[in-house]
Amino acid sequence: MADPMVPEQSYEDAVGSAEEARLWDVVTADCLDFDAWTALIEETERIAESNILKIRKVYDAFLAEFPLCFGYWKKYADHEGHLDGVNKVFEVYERAVLAVTYSVDIWCNYCQFAISTYNDPDVIRRLFDRGLAYVGTDYRSNTLWDEYIKYEESLQAWSHLAVVYTRILEHPIQQLDRYFNCLKELTATRSLSEILTAEETSMYCLTVENSAAVLDGEAHPNDVEKTAEPEVSSSTEAEDKAKYISIREELYTKAKEYESKISSFEHAIRRPYFHVKPLDKPELENWHSYLDFIEREEDINKVCYFSSISHHIFV
Repeated sequence: MADPMVPEQSYEDAVGSAEEARLWDVVTADCLDFDAWTALIEETERIAESNILKIRKVYDAFLAEFPLCFGYWKKYADHEGHLDGVNKVFEVYERAVLAVTYSVDIWCNYCQFAISTYNDPDVIRRLFDRGLAYVGTDYRSNTLWDEYIKYEESLQAWSHLAVVYTRILEHPIQQLDRYFNCLKELTATRSLSEILTAEETSMYCLTVENSAAVLDGEAHPNDVEKTAEPEVSSSTEAEDKAKYISIREELYTKAKEYESKISSFEHAIRRPYFHVKPLDKPELENWHSYLDFIEREEDINKVCYFSSISHHIFV
């Protein structure tokens, strides 16, 4: 005899509490009552932690009013992962990065989840690159860059790792010294053939038989295959490594110079995330000074900002 069909979960399955009903009344009357919303979320999670429909209802309603609260997108995604499935988690994160596109944290959470779910490096790299296109210049974007670095290290993908370090050195973010030193260490411990991409290899004078013919396009295809992994003499390797670092040191020096101009502004930012509470006067003044400085600069795209407050002055 077949097992009886299990009815689908419904919103009414979970018994509501008087407090939940009261809080819904409060936020219905005043949709901007942030404290009431957070209390309602906590109450819903307490009484209906296994009812995904109730969880969705409260998070969807809250995030419609406060979409920049990235931490709640992460909590929502976690609920979906526990109660439904991977596809729903990705849906939440896709909504999140549309709502709070310039949040380093939400891209970091999304990439961490993708790494735990997918085994395809190309998929993971595309997601990292997508996020970094938006937040890679954020002064505090080092957390996302570090996740990318950790991922490439886990694959021992040295050429990809070297490219990531090089990209970092183009931006005036914090901890540039650490990244430059890590790149120098990588270059010192790996051969150039391991850290150069196929495109970069052609930029260096490697001492291999027929290398000139290969670069000029005059070699036979079979000859190209034979020289795909050239042996480099130690003297030429050392010279080419010095050239490799020298080019990247120029990027690092330029970014470091700009970083020194903005570091005082950045360090004065006490709340680099969104909250409904107003900023104090010193922090507002710092934002004014920082934005004035950026507007005077020729390259306004050097720095990425994330809204920390809804304020009519900055609208």
